[in-house]
Parts: sequence; C-alpha cells; structure tokens
Amino acid sequence: MLKRLSRLWRLKVTPISTILTSLLLTAGLVVSPPAPSIEAQQLANQVAPHAQVWRAESDHQRQQITALKAQLAQKDAELIKLKRAEVKQTPKATPPPAKRIGNWQSGEFTAYYPANDAMQGGGITSKGDNLYQSLYFRGYRIIAAPPNVPFDTVVEIEVAGQTIKGIVRDRGGRIQGNKFDITYADKNSAEQFGRQQGKWRVIE
Repeated sequence: MLKRLSRLWRLKVTPISTILTSLLLTAGLVVSPPAPSIEAQQLANQVAPHAQVWRAESDHQRQQITALKAQLAQKDAELIKLKRAEVKQTPKATPPPAKRIGNWQSGEFTAYYPANDAMQGGGITSKGDNLYQSLYFRGYRIIAAPPNVPFDTVVEIEVAGQTIKGIVRDRGGRIQGNKFDITYADKNSAEQFGRQQGKWRVIE
C-alpha cells in the first residue's frame, strides 16, 4: 500500500489550466486572430504613403475655411456700419406744406352746358374733358376760370345759397377778372342759374 502511494506522489500532476486549454482548442473555442490577407496587406501598403499627405491637405483646407469665415464676419460688420452711417446721413423727409386756403373774394358766376355752338364752344374743355360724358373731374365740378387762376386749381364757390366745389378745367373769352362759368347738364338748367353774384376762394 505504501509503495503504491509513493508511486502516485512521484507522478507529475498536470495543471488544470493546461487541461482546460487543451479542451478549448479541441472544441475550437479559442480562436486566434486571422492573419491579414495578401490583398489587404497590399492595399495598406499603397494607402500608407498617402495618408500623411491627405491629412496635411485636410488641415490646410480647414485653415482656409476658418480664414474665409473670419473674412465674411468682417465684411458683415463693415456692411452694418455702412448701413448705420447711411441712415444717419439720410435727411428726414420734409412733410408737404399744409394746403393754404385762400381768402374769400367776391365774384360773378354764370353757367354753361355742352353744346356745339359758338356761344358754348362745344362739349370739350380746354383740358380735353368731354362734358357730354361727365361734368366732374376728380370728384369736383368742372368750371371755367380766368387766366389768373391756374388749371386744376380747386375752388369753393358760394352762390345763391349753395356751395359748389369746382376744379378749373376750362377757359372762356368772356371769363376775365373774377368771373367764373359753372357747367350744367343742359340749357334749361344753365338758363335757370343765369348770372349771379357770390364769393369764391382757393382750397387746393
């Protein structure tokens, strides 16, 4: 019995780790990294010399982009300054002068209507308005005024208890001084108005 135990003691005991490694290799569970293929190795050899050049070009382009952004920011700042200076230098718009209403003046007023005869002078005013179509221009009654009242002057007339706002669009051989001729639609209306005294003033 003692001899048998002595033999076992002298036997070399295999470590457990060695046994586990052998089992894993047998089962194919321990996998060593595969060696690179020939094509991959050739590609790596071709790319490697250019990698540094590509990196340098990338850094250069990044620097160019940064410089361009800085220039753009500077131009934007200059543009803002120019706009502010332009606003300061631009004079403020002068408001149009207030309309000056003239003083009342006495006048003599007659009436005329569109008709093709020597007395009425036809149905077309000196400014080309067709009285057959309308007696109004820009909402004002068309009147004939003396030469001292410019065309397109708007006047307010008070005569025979009524107020007429007329615009000067016509002249007349007998319309002188403070005489005015007011348009009417027909002969009867004009004759009914006749010749009257009143007053007038410029409002535009």
